[in-house]
Amino acid sequence: MTSTSATPPLRELLQLHDVTCLDEGDWLRLGPSGPRAQAWFVNAQSHPSHCSVQLDVVLELWAGRVLIESFGGFGKTAQEAERDAFENLARCSLHVLLGAFVRPPDEHVTVEEWELSGVRRRVILGNIQGRGVQPSAEATRAWFQELERALKALPLVSGTHWLRVYYAQQASQTMVLEVLLDNQEWPELKEALEKAPWPSAPEFLSQRLFLVLQGGVDVSRAVAAFVDPPDRDDELIYEELRSQGATPLEAEKLVAYLPLAFGQVLVQHMGPRFPDSALFVTAGTRNERPVFLPEDPLWCESIRLAEEAIADGSLTRDQFNAIALRSSTLHALNNALNAGSKPEDLVFAPSVITLSAEAAAELHNQAPAIRPSAPAAPPPNTPAPPQKPWWKFW
Repeated sequence: MTSTSATPPLRELLQLHDVTCLDEGDWLRLGPSGPRAQAWFVNAQSHPSHCSVQLDVVLELWAGRVLIESFGGFGKTAQEAERDAFENLARCSLHVLLGAFVRPPDEHVTVEEWELSGVRRRVILGNIQGRGVQPSAEATRAWFQELERALKALPLVSGTHWLRVYYAQQASQTMVLEVLLDNQEWPELKEALEKAPWPSAPEFLSQRLFLVLQGGVDVSRAVAAFVDPPDRDDELIYEELRSQGATPLEAEKLVAYLPLAFGQVLVQHMGPRFPDSALFVTAGTRNERPVFLPEDPLWCESIRLAEEAIADGSLTRDQFNAIALRSSTLHALNNALNAGSKPEDLVFAPSVITLSAEAAAELHNQAPAIRPSAPAAPPPNTPAPPQKPWWKFW
């Protein structure tokens, strides 16, 4: 698939909306400290009666967190198709993106508060846009209400998310229903929306909605706090997380969890066995509390983001290492390997995480998340040799 840069016309569109754009290589920095953006025309096609193109707008919100919005463009010429794609961006998503990540929301978006998965979220909604014949406001409102009900019933990790819903039909038959959360298909929400009262018409009809959800501690922003800059000490990271809205316990957990999770994901293919619990100790006391990590959403999200960074390269190797190499587990592994141990023979004890009195009090008020760990299975008689990691510790 060929692609050509669409960043110059993106700059023009942003400047028309009073957004200052600063050059950073192939990127545009939106304002002095806003996200970075770029755009591409892809999949350009010429047909007997018209031309079409796809516009991909890429927004790097912070290190490791990338938003992509795509728009179709159609016209008699390639230039008309490209212009139509940008008009689609301006109508559907631009003001949502600006209101969520660049400046306060304006009159072109709707801002509401919904409770999703026990977290109060700010919801920034764009207008529902369509092509072809358009249904009544009541018909549009009916499927939107089903969307809101389904969102409030489905589990969703806290932090920043974006959602795109696209529906198209022809001759009263559904052609496509696309439901993307953070650029990935969301099967559970799609299944719920397949039963929604979508409008129908004998001609072509499509409707599209884009929205951003914000609320609760954002683990992906905590990742960025570790790598931008990479040598920041724990206290500064803690203060940044607190300024982002994390509670003392959430901030202290993430300062401890993220290096442990990234270190574990980095070396898990080598065969060491990691505990499923951690031990919280209150500073200056003998108070201890074990926590079952798979039931802690912050731990699960830390592991997920580490696995995602390895799989899709959302962080550079240096950025990944800036987090992983803080891990006490990796230092212990390195010492064991230097002493001649085999990684597949190593079984790590639960990490001890020291909490401040304020964070410990917050933890005390939460329901315990601990269960007995099953005995570790013995290693196989003929273990496969571990693969060589892409970062050598010894």
